[in-house]
Amino acid sequence: MKIIRETTKWADVDYRVPQHDYLVEGGHGGRLIAMRKEGSDVWEKFSKAIPFSKKHRAFKQLREPLPAEFVKPRQSDPWKNKSYNSLEAFMS
Repeated sequence: MKIIRETTKWADVDYRVPQHDYLVEGGHGGRLIAMRKEGSDVWEKFSKAIPFSKKHRAFKQLREPLPAEFVKPRQSDPWKNKSYNSLEAFMS
């Protein structure tokens, strides 16, 4: 496994694209195990490995120890969505 940081220069967009860190296993056709959002110290581990491609993107390998602690990625709770829970949303 290795930790890589995205260094892609996005010149064709009018907004700033965040450059996250990724924990991947394998090479070009590797799998994404976890990610750390730009400006954060917390690694978010996925419930299963996700296919990961470096195609059309630039990365550099970071020389830091592999993370020992992870959190689960934040997901919204569908049960807190009023339109999902109320019959009025389905009647209108």
